[in-house]
Amino acid sequence: MTTEVVTAKRRPATGKSASRADRRAGLIPLVLYGEGVQEPVHLVAERGAIEKLLSSHGEGSRVTLRIEGEAEHPAMIKEIQYHPVRGNVIHVDFQRISLTKKIRTELPLVLKGTPRGVKEGGVLQHQLREVEVEALPQDLPEHIVADISGLAIGDVLFVRDLELPPAVKMLTDGSEVIATVLAPSKEEEAAPAETSAPAEGAQAAESKDEE
Repeated sequence: MTTEVVTAKRRPATGKSASRADRRAGLIPLVLYGEGVQEPVHLVAERGAIEKLLSSHGEGSRVTLRIEGEAEHPAMIKEIQYHPVRGNVIHVDFQRISLTKKIRTELPLVLKGTPRGVKEGGVLQHQLREVEVEALPQDLPEHIVADISGLAIGDVLFVRDLELPPAVKMLTDGSEVIATVLAPSKEEEAAPAETSAPAEGAQAAESKDEE
């Protein structure tokens, strides 16, 4: 499977002030750790390259991290940090992996299709957003597809119903509910029309006539 290549270079300095300076210069701080890495390697990459990567890859995605003047490393995007106010990327962690060892990771679930029950007025309830799987890095897909087009009102899609690539093992409990289609809520019954009470003047007139 072809993987995205991310080019980075060593950071000459680390720390908060250095990170702020890097970001002002249009760079994103990175760190590489994991299989075969003795100590975390601090790097920077062009903001544009990182934003392009993250537009189609998320946490758990496999990439190739190329360090200028050194080597290429098979890696996984482990953690993405965003600015709490502006929402832009400020830091990315990469975990180096072995291509010969199986890894456990969580993959996002992507719902496919429109449930038959929704077309009939039902309401889709999406409960599970990701599942844990195990596989060799090169066998890991970007996500797991959950086909919900056949769900009728009252139907439930479980983890055990998913179709996985042959080399991928599901670790999430098969009884976990991914999605279900609920019956439409009943409209509130119309309240009975209230009996209009006669006006005070009319009541007085009726009483006078009866006397």
